[in-house]
Amino acid sequence: TDPAEEEYLRPNLPPGEFRRLQRERMRAAREYVGRAAQNAALLVRLGEAARRNPDPAVAQAARELVDDALRLRLYALLAGAKLRARLLLPGARLSPASLLDRYQRLTEAVGRLSRAQKPSFAGRISAAL
Repeated sequence: TDPAEEEYLRPNLPPGEFRRLQRERMRAAREYVGRAAQNAALLVRLGEAARRNPDPAVAQAARELVDDALRLRLYALLAGAKLRARLLLPGARLSPASLLDRYQRLTEAVGRLSRAQKPSFAGRISAAL
């Protein structure tokens, strides 16, 4: 939901076409945000299971993963609410800011945990996100 793209589209499309296109864009963004929230929920469970590992490096990586995943889930839920509002009001100027940064931090935390716990699977897990 790049604001610059929206600022370009708004004056260059008839109002009805702009609203229709904005609804499509917001639906796609909601789908993305919803999947990020689902991934975060799964990774909270993964991190919770690994927090009890006797290896201090694994336990620390797991704690960081849980913290990052919980933050991302919260941001995703807030962004989803904003996107739902934009579906109802396509001309509104709301932005689900910082979700991408949070998702990036989460994938890095997953990478740290998987490298500490199962190095042979680290690449596959990170790629799946």
